Amino acid sequence: MGKVVTFASLQYQPAATGVTTAAITGGDGKEMQAEVIRLAPGAKLAAAVPAGSDRYFFTLTGDATVAGGDGARRMPAETFATLQEGTQFTLENSGKAEAELISVLAPPPGKSNAHPGFKGDITVAERGKQPVVNIADAGKRRIYFVDKSAAASERAHAMIVMYEQETVTNLHMHPNAESMFVVLTGKVRFTVNGEDVVLERGQATHFPAHDRHGLRVAEGNVSFLEFHIPGAYTTVRG
Repeated sequence: MGKVVTFASLQYQPAATGVTTAAITGGDGKEMQAEVIRLAPGAKLAAAVPAGSDRYFFTLTGDATVAGGDGARRMPAETFATLQEGTQFTLENSGKAEAELISVLAPPPGKSNAHPGFKGDITVAERGKQPVVNIADAGKRRIYFVDKSAAASERAHAMIVMYEQETVTNLHMHPNAESMFVVLTGKVRFTVNGEDVVLERGQATHFPAHDRHGLRVAEGNVSFLEFHIPGAYTTVRG
């Protein structure tokens, strides 16, 4: 079943000094493992990307730095990072306030996955510096982060989507992929398990494969971070 997640209501657990994490997908995530990471000023999280998985970070608030074998890269708010499997990295809060990030592993550790992953150690893409693709006939604009035109990987498809006021995505489902939407601006009316619910910044939805969902603008200038995992997926309308 689809679910709505409010970040402020999650149960955060310590992961390192000054670092706490909370699951978004939990046991519902068969193709992705998503969580929220909070870092106090100066806090660091050191880890390695599991074999067979890509890891993605997106800075919701604050100022972070991700460092790997070939140097450090700044991640101000609304910056997306893609990390190759096996990469040893350090994620650090380089600002003066708490940093909050979304983390996604695709697929979860230990899951067999024949899809080729990202090759390139670490790459970052700041929202305001990326090309915006206009999908005029659908009333949408997109900024691609994981895609054949961006960080190339078949393990996921990730982008920011911006809706025009009248844009509606009718009920549909993906029989071969999971989806996650993280609201960035405005308010979005999602259909989750047959019921309409309005989400805003600080909330996300997760839909397992075969789970029907739809969405439209509820209020304001709507944009959201969207994942489909794996990257090659089919959409069935209705």
